Formats: sequence, structure tokens, C-alpha cells
Amino acid sequence: MNDDIKDKVENAPEAAPEAEATAEEPKTRPITIELDDLSEEGRKRIAERLGRPVEDLPYKVVSQEPRPGSGLIVRIEVDRKVFLAEEERLLIDIGKEITLPGFRKGKAPLKLLQLRLGEDAVRDTIGSLATNAMRQEKAKQDLKIISNLRVGSFSAEAADQPVTFEIDLELEPKVELKQYKGIAVEAEEQPVTDEMVDARIEQLRQRAAVMETAEDAELKEGDYITLDMDVKNDKGEALPHLSRKDWQLYNFKQQLDPKLAEQLEGKKAGATVTAKIENVSKNRRGEDVTHTDDYTVTIKQIQREKLPALDDEFAKDLGQYQTLAELKAGVRKDIEKEAGDRERGQALGKIFEKLIELNPIDAPKSLLAKAQYDIIMEDSYQLERMGLRLEQVVQDTSAYVSNRRESAAQQVKAGMISGAISAAENLEATEADVEAEIAKMAEESGRKPLAIRARLEAQKQFDAFRGEITRRKVNDFLLANNTVTKVAPKKEEEAKEETAEEKPGKKTAKKAAKKDEKSE
Repeated sequence: MNDDIKDKVENAPEAAPEAEATAEEPKTRPITIELDDLSEEGRKRIAERLGRPVEDLPYKVVSQEPRPGSGLIVRIEVDRKVFLAEEERLLIDIGKEITLPGFRKGKAPLKLLQLRLGEDAVRDTIGSLATNAMRQEKAKQDLKIISNLRVGSFSAEAADQPVTFEIDLELEPKVELKQYKGIAVEAEEQPVTDEMVDARIEQLRQRAAVMETAEDAELKEGDYITLDMDVKNDKGEALPHLSRKDWQLYNFKQQLDPKLAEQLEGKKAGATVTAKIENVSKNRRGEDVTHTDDYTVTIKQIQREKLPALDDEFAKDLGQYQTLAELKAGVRKDIEKEAGDRERGQALGKIFEKLIELNPIDAPKSLLAKAQYDIIMEDSYQLERMGLRLEQVVQDTSAYVSNRRESAAQQVKAGMISGAISAAENLEATEADVEAEIAKMAEESGRKPLAIRARLEAQKQFDAFRGEITRRKVNDFLLANNTVTKVAPKKEEEAKEETAEEKPGKKTAKKAAKKDEKSE
């Protein structure tokens, strides 16, 4: 992702709370509280890092103020004695790791450390106290916090006053469902034709093709060739950087100069052709200089693909079938399943578009920023696989980022509504659901169920795995409780016009729903 696109994502009007600045603290870095640190596992990690227990500390919630969206500002007050004791503990922890001039490691006086660290010591102490207080408050109020927290303004200067600070956090929004059953949508049929089956089988033949030397064959487009190329300048001096030995080519017309390609076409192995070709190079002054070089090319070998015969033996070689008829039936079954998946995905996309329309909600800023970032990174990854960079394709950065933000909003809203339906209809994945899915995966992969579960837990993917099962149950529920009418697919011309009308980079709720279906 180039800097321009990254900057527009990170500084969008509704960026994540961590990226915002406050009027009280315009020039200092924000104090961030990691969401993971608010759990008991987080407490254990901090204790291991510090080498001492992390005990609950006393504090007082002065006020809680909702902010637009699903935000909340919590104002905390801590007795100054508690603040000073925590600051001393942190200074001792830091002092164990650093060496100051004139003192052995870990022996520097705390007052000196405090003077050296200055404001950083205060900020670290505030951050520690805020983490401690919010860990307790999260459990007390059962707060559904969805992103890292940020400490805004704080006051710790007055020696005779308590220390106060504000914590800016974002909660999981409450979705009040108005309608999610009895919706009617249309989805295009996905017909499976004999031509589609034949095309798929032809792809299998292409993959099984072998290369054979084409004896006494004349070179034509599509052949694989091996050649030697000798290049000399107009003085007869060899040019090693342009010469090639045993050079293997495919699509020689695209890889060679047209003069050479034209002469090579129709020639047989052993033939030699020559051509004078103009090349441009720079001289010592950086000026372009045109010169003519002599190319001599000899064809050493011509190879062509040999496709296997379309018979029972070909079917047997694939390892799953005994006859060509079985292969065709199996391929048709695969294509029909893919078509069914497309129909299901399109139907769910239409349903989610209606759900978002009927149940209007705001996408939380942190989830929106993350979804937008993930979508852009996926775009970038897909382009890199094709040898391109995002900045080479995107002409209007602002429009692209805006479209991706719209896509992210649809994706987040669809996820929130799905979660609300799951809660309303008690569609959470049960242990029985999890065991059944693991057993299915084990059977397909030839591994033991315990090994599958252990891998998921070791890679910290078990919660996501359970979540995918839950989303699938919600999707099944939506398809069962809403009406999907199949309609004839659009003609090619209509589909092209519809595609042309869409904004570049737009990702609808339909695609967001398809993402949930990938796990199936």
C-alpha cells in the first residue's frame, strides 16, 4: 500500500479512536490500553513480564459519559497515595533494566530515575492505573469493549489532590432488530450446461498434458522452443549481457524482437536466422545513444504439448474414476455444487442488503477502520500475485479509499446484524456443532479429530472457528425464514451495463455475505 492510500485510510474522518487527537493533548502521543490486557490472561502476561503479581488497586468512577456511536468516556479518580505507590513500583521495575552513569545496573536512586524519565514516568503510571481500573470495571459492568482504549486528558500535578484521568473506549453496539424474517428477495439461477462440463474436463486434460519434442516440425505460435542467441555490436564485439544459451521460450512472438520472431516462424529445429536490431543505451553523460546490433539465433529444439486421449484411461489416471462417464458425472456434480454455492451466496447477499435497509445501524469506527484496512490489504495482495502494485491500478486515491470505506461499512453492519440474530434466536455454535465440524474436517484430511482441535487451539484460531460455525447457522436460519425467488440470469449485455454502473472498488453486503460462506 503506498503512503498516499495509507494516509487516507488512517486519517479518514471516522478513523479508529487510537488515531484521534484530543484538544487537551495535541502534541503528545496518546496513552493506549491494549484490549487484551483487560482479561485475566492479560493480567498474567503483565505479571510475567514484570516478575511480580499484579493486584487490583482501588479507584473511583467519577462519571460515565456516552459519546456518539457506541463510545463511552469513563472518568476515573485514584488516591494520590495509590498513584505514588504504583509509580514507585514501575520505577523499581525500570531501574532493574537500565544503568545510569555512576551507578551499577539496578542501583540508581528512584528519585534520579524519576527526574530522568520525567513526564514519561507519569504517563506510564497513568497507563498502568487505567489498565488496572478498566480491567476491574470491565468485569463489574460486563462491558463489551471492541477496540483498544485510549487515555485522554489526565491530571496528576497537584500534590494535595487525587489523580484523575479519562478513558475513551468503544463498546459493542446494541442492535435492535426490527425485521429479519419474512423478507422476499430474488436471486439468479446458476444453470449447469454440457458445455461447462466439457470445458472443465478440457482444463483437466490441459493440466495432464506432457511436453514432447516435435521432430521435423515448423515453429508456430504456442510452441515451446529452446534457442541460442548470439549478439554482437556494429564493431563485431560480443555483447554477453544480451546473448543467451539454451534459452527456453513460450510465446516467442511476445518475447523476441518482431524482426527475429518473423524470421523464426515456420523454421525447423537447427535453423539459424540473423537480424540487425536497433537498441538504445545511455553514454557516460546520460544521453540516449542508438546503435545497431547483430543478432544470430539458432533453434535447438521445438516442443509441443500432447494432450491425453479423452477415454477411460484418462479418467483412471485422475485417481477417482474408472470410466469417462464417471468422470463427466463427477465433474457435473462439482460444478452443480459450485453453482449452488453461488446461488446461496447471492441470495444471502440480497437478504443482508435488505436487513441493513430494514435495521439501520451505525458501524463502530474501530471496526470500520479495521475492515477498510483489511479490504485494501486484500486488494493489494491480489494485485501483487499478478505482478502489480495498488498504486499502479488506482488512479483516484480518494475515490478508491471512499469506496472501500463504503464496502467496509456494509461488511461491518452485516456482521453486527448477524450477531444480533444469533443472540435473538440462540444460534450460537454448541460443543456438539464444534465436534461435528472437527470430525468432518478430520475425515476429509485423514487426520485425527484431537489433532485438528489441537492445531486450532495452538494457532489461536478456535474462537474464529467457532464463530464461523455460528455465522453459518445464522445464514441457514435466514435462508429458511425468508423467501428467495430464483430468476433467469441476466443477459451478458445487461450484466456488463450493471457492472459499468458500479463504482470502482465497491464491495456490497452481497460480497460480505459470501465471505461468511467461504468456510463452507
